[in-house]
This record gives sequence, C-alpha cells and structure tokens, in this order.
Amino acid sequence: MKNMTRRDTLTGLAVGTLATTVALDASAQTAPAPPVDRRPRTYDLIGQAAPATDLERFGGGRLTQADFRGKTTIVQFWGIWCPDCLADVDDVAELNRLILRDRKLQFVGIHTRGRYGRWGGLAPFFAEKGYRFPVAIDDDSAAYKAWGIKWVPSFVIVGADGIIRDYTTDLKAGSGIGVQGLLAKARAVAKINRRA
Repeated sequence: MKNMTRRDTLTGLAVGTLATTVALDASAQTAPAPPVDRRPRTYDLIGQAAPATDLERFGGGRLTQADFRGKTTIVQFWGIWCPDCLADVDDVAELNRLILRDRKLQFVGIHTRGRYGRWGGLAPFFAEKGYRFPVAIDDDSAAYKAWGIKWVPSFVIVGADGIIRDYTTDLKAGSGIGVQGLLAKARAVAKINRRA
C-alpha cells in the first residue's frame, strides 16, 4: 500500500469538491416543473341561452333570466373565499364603473359556494373594501352548476338576446385579459347584437 502524500490528499479533496459542485450545479439547473394550469379554455354553453336563473341580489331584489335581455351582460362567477377572485376585485370594481357609462352593457357578479372567509358575509367585505358593484348570491351553487362553471373567477358574456356569446377566466392571472380586454369583448358582442 502506498503512503499518501500531502499532495495526494489535497488532490483528492479538490476532485471530490469539484464533483460535488458539478452535481449541485446540475441539480440547480433542473428547474421544478411549472404548476399545472387547470383553468378551462373553452366553455360548453357558448351559443346557448343563458340558463334559468333566480337569485337573491345582495342589497335586495332578484336576479332572473329576464335581466339578461336587452343589454349585453358580463356575468362574473366569483367568491371572496377565492384568492384569484380577490386578486381581480379591484379590476372588477373598475370594470363596473366603466360599464355604468355604457348604455349597451351591464355587469353582475354571482357570489358562489356560500363561503365568505374572514368576512362572514358580503356586507362586511364591501364595507371594508369600499367596493360597490351588483352581486347576486348563489350560496347553494345551483347557478354555478346550471351555468356549467368550472373555475372562479369566470366571466361569461351574454348578448342582449340572452344568448351566451363569450367566456374567459380571470382578469389578471390565467387569461390576463384585463379590464379593457374584457370590455372589448363585451362591446364586440353588443355591436353584433345591434346588427342582428
């Protein structure tokens, strides 16, 4: 057996350190797989009449199928329990503010699944945040199911004729369409309905 010199020992340590560094560097370059985006890209009810709807409106009154006739309507399915919905809520308030200026468009949110997070209800949420936009309450998720919604937030555009014309998810995440993009889609539907 050969006696190891100090040089042999240092060389062995250097080689071992280099091998470890290369292995660590290779593992650092292998990025984890991105999360799977489960947002639906299609919507089965496009071209069909808006489903029968009869929901209590937050603040009083009812939202019925008759409300989807006469104006192009953006219907948002959302919940204050949903992080993506909360990320969009400033944009939704802005969307409603812009729609109030347009005689051909209207907006209504449908709060679904009966979960209210730390607020316990819509009134404390709206009071804390200072938002004002029309919302119907779908605590038993009946409308969510009837409308075939698979993701929140979802935005469904219903033409003035009561026919579902377009669909997207999220304003920021997912589609990233933003307020102006969604308004452009709704205005295009309103223009088509005027020609018909």
